[in-house]
Amino acid sequence: MDSHQFHRTIATQLGRLYGGAEPGPEGWREAVAWHWEQAGAYREALEQALLVAETSVSELAFGEARRWTEKSLALLNRLADTERQPFAMRAYALTVAVLEFGGQYREALSHARTLLRLAEANGSVEALGRGHLSLGRLQRELGNLAVAEVEMQQALELALLHQLTGLEADVRLQLAKLRQVQGRHLEAFQQLELAQIDIPDDNRGQLARAWTSLGDVYRLLGSHQEALRLYHKALKLDMVLNNRFGQAMLHEKIGHANADMGQHGEALECGLEALRLREALHDTVGQARSHTLLGMIQSRMEQHGAAVQHYEQAQQLQGQTQNPRGQTIALTHLGDAARALGQHERAEASYHEALAIAQRNGDQVGIARMHERLGDLATAANQPEAAASHWQSALAIRTNLGHSEEAQSLRIGLL
Repeated sequence: MDSHQFHRTIATQLGRLYGGAEPGPEGWREAVAWHWEQAGAYREALEQALLVAETSVSELAFGEARRWTEKSLALLNRLADTERQPFAMRAYALTVAVLEFGGQYREALSHARTLLRLAEANGSVEALGRGHLSLGRLQRELGNLAVAEVEMQQALELALLHQLTGLEADVRLQLAKLRQVQGRHLEAFQQLELAQIDIPDDNRGQLARAWTSLGDVYRLLGSHQEALRLYHKALKLDMVLNNRFGQAMLHEKIGHANADMGQHGEALECGLEALRLREALHDTVGQARSHTLLGMIQSRMEQHGAAVQHYEQAQQLQGQTQNPRGQTIALTHLGDAARALGQHERAEASYHEALAIAQRNGDQVGIARMHERLGDLATAANQPEAAASHWQSALAIRTNLGHSEEAQSLRIGLL
């Protein structure tokens, strides 16, 4: 028996032994994939690799999932063009999801573009819409808000034209998040109201996300009690669904709402619970967000030294991702805490670093915020001309974005 036949025999026997309804021993699918690959049967190896990757995602083992999505793409490239079609979209969709979870947005973007081309060739309207939505979501995370909006609108047009209600609900939820980032909160509210109409009552996962996003809008509009009511409704659903990601996110949001209401003890408990969940999930992006929340709460409690430690953790974690907006936010908070401690040089350095990242990525809101803070810092240092220059730059951006309250505050400062 030659080597290829040996590996083919082992792979076949393992499949017969453990491929039924009962779960097999740990690692058996990985072994099958390896034996098929050694046998030169790349199609069969790819089928197993994709199953391993999907199982890893379902078990929230994203490190293992990334290894097997990379293996899947390598095996996909070894197939003839005629053999690739049944597997390509599945492999690239998995890869995008795993990379997005890890905050590797630029890397995910190139795979999402490939996924969109595959959807166009496949002729599936829903796949095409979801491809545009995926690109829009990634562009939003990278701070390319105008491009994100174009992609999401294309997805929405397809959903409306072909009456794809599930896709429409997903797009509206993501559009609402985009509107929040843009500071267009009432438009975010409108998208969420429309999204709720499209979500069936039995789709509890989507309902939880809709309630969460509605809570975000209410919180930003100052209706904290209504926000908490919606967050707690969503949290109950996520607990029933055993959605630990959703639970972690909601503990953070409840923490934010409590902090806004001055209930710092409750906020701190929520932030710590969110961090515990994020750490258990090995969620780098989420851990950074939890540390940012904890730092913010500590700052409000006048515990600026502890706040700096959390912000440093957030900055370090964001540095492992491809999330410029997250890096800008972490540096902004670190500068704020340093300033509160009287460390003005460190604050200025953090603000300038954040400004450079925001400028490099075209993040207009981030640029405005940094100019505002640098203006405040210059005022504290008795440098009125430098302060006026920063505030004028911020005012031009806020006016262009239609942020009337922020623009009015800047005008008062310039008087």
